[in-house]
Amino acid sequence: MNVHHLTLDHVSDDALMTRLYELARNGRQSVETAQIDAEVYARLMQAYGDTAPDTASVAA
Repeated sequence: MNVHHLTLDHVSDDALMTRLYELARNGRQSVETAQIDAEVYARLMQAYGDTAPDTASVAA
């Protein structure tokens, strides 16, 4: 499947992850890889937001 010809917001999460895995497994870095990676990241941020711990307030 070649998702770069599709509008990424119409592609399921499973399809995006499958294609990203295929590209990574084959060692291919391309515009398609970057587009899918950005879309996956955007969806994660939309779903979970910034959940990084505030390390400045964590006592050692």
